[in-house]
Amino acid sequence: MKTTVTPLLQGELSKPSRIVLAFLALAMLPALVLPVWHMRLNAPQYPDGLDVTIYSHTVGGDLREINGLNHYIGMDPIEPDEFPEFRFIPFFILRLVLFAGLAALVARIPIAAIGWIDLVLFGSVMMFDFQSWLTRFGTNLAPEAAITLEPFAPKFIGTTTIAQFSVESYPAAATVMMMIAGVAGPIILFYEWYRRRA
Repeated sequence: MKTTVTPLLQGELSKPSRIVLAFLALAMLPALVLPVWHMRLNAPQYPDGLDVTIYSHTVGGDLREINGLNHYIGMDPIEPDEFPEFRFIPFFILRLVLFAGLAALVARIPIAAIGWIDLVLFGSVMMFDFQSWLTRFGTNLAPEAAITLEPFAPKFIGTTTIAQFSVESYPAAATVMMMIAGVAGPIILFYEWYRRRA
């Protein structure tokens, strides 16, 4: 008797995959309020460092002190209201949560696959956008500033030395959660393919 195998992207999710997706949906939900990215400026005159914390909807931290330093080198001040991205990033995160939750609820592989592609595209665009922020702030320096520096572009991951400052930049809790979800996507699809093949 001839047996047929349902194409992977037309099939149903197994119970273990649905549990993982439900967990990921719940784990990504706090990304709406938890820090997405963190930057710290270290210098001898600031032994405790100065922090910039980016959330999905705003940016906070020691902005007053940092903007004061930026003024001396001719850098634009960091003003949360000037970043239009903060108006739509929370909605994209909610969409990712809904994709994962819906896939877990209705057990459909295509929904899980579309959600994973959406997550990868969202993350890639945000990384590019963040690096664009850093490049714009570091290269558009006012020529009449009190201190003259060569234009610079801080790394969005890692440490950059700028004069006597070292600037550390690294993902925070919300981004780590979404990265885990991004890694989990291919693992779920591989598991679903393998169990059908077995």
